[in-house]
Amino acid sequence: MYNGVGLTTARGSGTNGFVQRNFALVRNAHQKMEYKSEEEIKKTEAALSRPPNQEILAHERKRQVEIKCFEMQEHLEEQGHTEEEITRKVSAFRKMLMDKEGVTDTDDDSTTKSKVSETHQLAAAKEKQNQKLREAFGISDTYVDGSSFDPDRKAKEAEAKAMQQKSIGIVSKSHSLQAVGKHLHRYPYSR
Repeated sequence: MYNGVGLTTARGSGTNGFVQRNFALVRNAHQKMEYKSEEEIKKTEAALSRPPNQEILAHERKRQVEIKCFEMQEHLEEQGHTEEEITRKVSAFRKMLMDKEGVTDTDDDSTTKSKVSETHQLAAAKEKQNQKLREAFGISDTYVDGSSFDPDRKAKEAEAKAMQQKSIGIVSKSHSLQAVGKHLHRYPYSR
């Protein structure tokens, strides 16, 4: 007997008592594939392409400005300046930093305590990177993923291009008519 499998004794069984694995057994659990549903796929894609929260990014910029102002205030206190000078210099420094960072004082929320994480800065950087890549590859902002598999796509693009050419032709004709009208207006006797 080996690990509770097999005969307790090989005597009288007609075998030598050697226990081996059944190689003919096919397990269905390994062959079964679990595919994600459409809702799960859309939910995952939405989570990946979530835009950064601008309020959190503005809060982080204001926090960095306040840290620099506090460091300057400590430095001025160590130098022995008066409270009025410190307040005046720090407020001027704060205003200069706020203008430089593009942060306004009107949207200051000191009452809400939100946990600021790096994910929003990373999302903003990723959004800029994706925009640069779209511009580099010439992908329009109206592009929809999977539209290249649409059988009517080429017909729609040709129709849109024809409409664009038609509108350009109308504009160019109106410009040429205006130019002729100006010429006739300048030289009324040149017929």
